[in-house]
Order: sequence, then structure tokens, then C-alpha cells
Amino acid sequence: MEKVFKSIIFMPMAISFVGAGVIWRFIYSYKPAGEDQIGLLNAIVTFFGGEPQAWFTMPVWNNIFLIAILVWLQTGYAMVIISSALKGVPSTIIEAGRIDGAGEFRIIRSIIIPFIAPTLITVSTTIIIITLKIFDIVFTMTNGNYGTEVIASMQYKQMFRFYHYGRGSAIAIVLVLAVIPVMWYNLHQFSKREGF
Repeated sequence: MEKVFKSIIFMPMAISFVGAGVIWRFIYSYKPAGEDQIGLLNAIVTFFGGEPQAWFTMPVWNNIFLIAILVWLQTGYAMVIISSALKGVPSTIIEAGRIDGAGEFRIIRSIIIPFIAPTLITVSTTIIIITLKIFDIVFTMTNGNYGTEVIASMQYKQMFRFYHYGRGSAIAIVLVLAVIPVMWYNLHQFSKREGF
């Protein structure tokens, strides 16, 4: 049963960001009240007697809906890596902690988390980098409208819509400068663990 659930959670990793954007565009799709709702979310809302919503015009919430797509895509990656790290924790250390009187929360905090900390750092930094350079989802869902602009879509618009190549290049440099500290930290952690 574990393999089935893991496979279901991991499947979105096979979808491109643009493909995920198209899929979720149908889920969040909006039609005015009285029309048949083709969007899953609005279909559920109207089924229970609510009014359909244009989800991406709602400030703050529209960003949360975009974040949900990235979480859906990246959960499988994090699950596979962290799951394998958890299976690598020696059961003898956990049993020794229980014999010494540690409760489950203490075992998690004092044994498991320190043991898998390098894996947590790797997963976290990888997802931070993906988040910093996210473009596809925002571009396919909102095109950066309604307060959902991200740095990569801003760079794209400056270079290819407004033809301000200097501004677009400057934004790209800012993006690189934002990613460098995360990469440096990740590589520093690798070298501490003798990964190189």
C-alpha cells in the first residue's frame, strides 16, 4: 500500500511546469454565475450553494493558489528523498533512545532530525532555488497579473515584451545573486560532509 501512495504522490513530478499550469488552470477555471462551471473548484463551490469565484483576481489568495501548484509538483521529490533518508536511520539508535526513556517527540527531535539534517538541507535548498526561478506556472496561469508577478516573469516581460534588454539583464543578475547564497550554503554543507 505504501508503494501505491508513494507512486500517486510522485506522479506529478513527471509533468512539466507548463503542463501543470494548464491542468490547474482547468481546476481554477471561472465562469459567471448561472453558467456551467468547468473548473473543479468552482463546480464544488456551486454544488454546495456558493457563488463561483475568479480565484486569480483575489489578492493574496491568488498567490496561495499558485503556491499550491508548486507544492503539488515538488511534494513527490521531497517525499522520495526524505523517505529514503528516514529508512537509513539505524533502528538500533532509535531503540537505544527508547531504552533510555526518550518519548517519540524526543526521538524525532534528538535522533531522527539530526540524522537526516543533511537531506533536509539538500531538499530545502533545491526547492528554494526552484521557487526563486519559477516562471512557467505564473506565466501560464496569470501572466504575472493581479499581483502575482515573480522575478523571472518580470525579466521575461522586460526583455521580450518591452524590449528593455538592459533592465531584463539586470533582473537576471539579481536572480543569479539571489540563488548564489543558497547554492554556496548547499555546497558548504556537502563539503562539511566530505561530499567532494
